[in-house]
Amino acid sequence: MFSGYAHQRSRSRRFGTAVTILATALTSVTAAGAPDVASASGAPRAHTALAAPWTAGPPEAAGSPASEGRRAVESVLGLGDSVPAGSGCDCVSYVALVAEALSARQGTPVAGSNLAAAGLTTQGLLDMLDDDTVRAGVAGADLTVITIGANDFAEEGVEDDSCGVDLACYGTELARLRANMDTLLSRIHALRGPGGRVVVTGYWNVFLDGAAGRARGPKYAAGSDRLTMAVNAALAASAAASGVLFADLYTAFKGEDGTRDDTALLAADGDHPGAAGHRLIAETVLSALAGPDPRR
Repeated sequence: MFSGYAHQRSRSRRFGTAVTILATALTSVTAAGAPDVASASGAPRAHTALAAPWTAGPPEAAGSPASEGRRAVESVLGLGDSVPAGSGCDCVSYVALVAEALSARQGTPVAGSNLAAAGLTTQGLLDMLDDDTVRAGVAGADLTVITIGANDFAEEGVEDDSCGVDLACYGTELARLRANMDTLLSRIHALRGPGGRVVVTGYWNVFLDGAAGRARGPKYAAGSDRLTMAVNAALAASAAASGVLFADLYTAFKGEDGTRDDTALLAADGDHPGAAGHRLIAETVLSALAGPDPRR
């Protein structure tokens, strides 16, 4: 996941050029034809169009109290790094799962496009917004979901005693992350106008997690956890300041006390989400969408 650094979440999640990404990442998704996914325990289970709260009951009628003030979503756009890109997992990305669930909820088709790319940093995503095709995609999306930021950090510091509990060695990168996210969300807001909605996700871990993370030792596990919480705090603060939604993946993956073993939610590399992880991310994004609109 870490473009230009020793560790990358996909070991190849490097941002090349906007032209290359656009040629490979503009992938349409539909509600039909999605394969089976795994349960949180890792056992296969039938594909169920995701998130019972979104599929229960008949589609909302236009003008009903539940839908008042929220137009139907016709298109979902994914932006960010290898997480929304679906790297490391032979499964359906959470971006496609969100589009599918919204289609089932509304009873109307929802188109999906995914411009996420392995190795992308916040600066890389900002650079992508200079491309006319990307800008048009953002402007036309009713819902934009973003996972970005982990590639802004090098892995080496998490085991460095000089970094300390205050993460002093990451101070510059954390400040840059916040500044880049503020600029990114401001530019997306300007492109999409008042109608579209945006969800920014956090991370369960910016480095290895679960059994793979524990195998690196307690110092690595503790340091990566501290950095992840700091990254999530910066992302959540930027989302709040920009009036967009934040989906807390740390709590979703690791529980309220942060101690749940999330190995079963991860791909074999212990880095990317597996099928069950993507399903949980989609459910968390949908839950965020069901909450109050922060723009009001």
